[in-house]
Amino acid sequence: MANNDNDQLLNQRRTKLSDLLAVHEETPWSEDVIVNDRNRVRVVYNQPGESVFDLINPDNDEFWVVMFGQITWRIADEGVMNARPGDIVLVPAGTKYSIRTTGRDPSIRVSINAPDAPEPPSVESTPINRNPERIPGDPRYPDAS
Repeated sequence: MANNDNDQLLNQRRTKLSDLLAVHEETPWSEDVIVNDRNRVRVVYNQPGESVFDLINPDNDEFWVVMFGQITWRIADEGVMNARPGDIVLVPAGTKYSIRTTGRDPSIRVSINAPDAPEPPSVESTPINRNPERIPGDPRYPDAS
């Protein structure tokens, strides 16, 4: 799922979200920004209604930081967890979960994982809103500031 064609954005001391937004014209997208022998950090952009289902990382915990939008995690026996910008979500190793961008706005999250973690399946989409909030720096919304 991740696009690794933008080597100039990989393993930099600082990566600007605006640079990532500028190189991705189509959604959904994800971009690895740090990959080494211990970590993989990926930025993920989804439109409202886009989801990935039935994920399991058998060997490692997974962490996300929500940067924009609203995201719902359905985590095995724990039920539904709604997350907003600034929230950090943990799914323990071996736990089945699904992720969906909810609300009316696109979402951006940062995934922190092991470098050999399984790739998620394709994103499925059920549109929720055709007029999403403007994410600052997103070229799809030139009036955003």
